[in-house]
Amino acid sequence: MPLVARPFPPALPHGAIREVLPGIHFVTGTVAMPGPLPVRFSRNMTIVRERDRLVLVNTVRLTDAGLAALDALGKVTDVIRLATNHGQDDPFYADRYAARVWVVKGQRYTAGFDANAKDTYFTPDVEMDDGTELPLEGARLYTFRSRPPEGLLLLARHGGVCISGDCFQHWHATDEYFSTLGRIMMKVMGFIQPHNIGPGWLKQCKPPKEDLAGTLELGFANMMPAHGDPTVGDAIERYRPAIRRVSA
Repeated sequence: MPLVARPFPPALPHGAIREVLPGIHFVTGTVAMPGPLPVRFSRNMTIVRERDRLVLVNTVRLTDAGLAALDALGKVTDVIRLATNHGQDDPFYADRYAARVWVVKGQRYTAGFDANAKDTYFTPDVEMDDGTELPLEGARLYTFRSRPPEGLLLLARHGGVCISGDCFQHWHATDEYFSTLGRIMMKVMGFIQPHNIGPGWLKQCKPPKEDLAGTLELGFANMMPAHGDPTVGDAIERYRPAIRRVSA
């Protein structure tokens, strides 16, 4: 497929980097939908610190001040992409830090939301599946056999940490990064719900119900979603009703 390079998207408004659990940092920023209408909403990046190195999951490009705060935490060595509709800022971090970029096997970097588009704008370094040795100690991938595919990153620390893309969400309320139109649209479409399974992801990617049900066996205590707030403690039980609803 042709590789068509494109400029790095600009840094959009975001909050401060905060440590949610020891070695697990989180920052909330903005995504602006393409088109003439001002549809904006929030998205999150999780930063996993291991000694003096950093692994970025669900990248969000930071401002210069944000990058200075990131650099104060350690050296960025790797980027992990879990969701097909995320990743637009992966090339920026790959260029800035010479970071390796890891994606779920079968994902492609295409403009917009057409995962089957002819042209791609970036080539990752590593394609992951459930057996791939990941660049974090005690980490593994849980893959949904959806189209396009998506994964959960599981860390064996703090009673189990799960980092999600678009599948697990906790947008219990809108926040400062939503435009007025974004608030209205996301509420109408069913996104603004606590401990939710992403409705857009379910509709677009159609994950097998057995893969959804399988997440009940993962036993994670903490969830760091790409959309919404973290859940610290008892996370799998909080998500259990939504998982059961969509996997029945």
